[in-house]
Amino acid sequence: MQFKAQELLKAGGIFEVMRFVIVGGLATAVDLAVTITLVYGFDLGQSENLVTTVAFATAFLVSYFGHRFFTFQKNGKASSFLLLALSTLALRNLIVWFLTEYVMRGIVPLVIAMALVTIITYLVSKFGIFKG
Repeated sequence: MQFKAQELLKAGGIFEVMRFVIVGGLATAVDLAVTITLVYGFDLGQSENLVTTVAFATAFLVSYFGHRFFTFQKNGKASSFLLLALSTLALRNLIVWFLTEYVMRGIVPLVIAMALVTIITYLVSKFGIFKG
């Protein structure tokens, strides 16, 4: 399935995309802040999967309510969004595991995994959960 820029903009316009960026940015900032706090503040740097799970769960709340009430302004199913979040959490942990096992350790694999699941979350939210 191929997505085009027009498809991304037609349902809610450029303002919807901007709202998604704001909410996504806020959720990502929360995610990153929790990640950094746990890695450097609590010395959990070698427990990457625990760190990413706690950070993801915290950011989920910001993301769901932000997208429901601000971005899409539609009643997307919380259960569907939770399923998406859990699926992307599993994918995120798989990416973190792979990168830390075979490529590198530390915060870089956490940030890479976070970025990849953010893109997936937007596409599924836009065209699935909050499509109205």
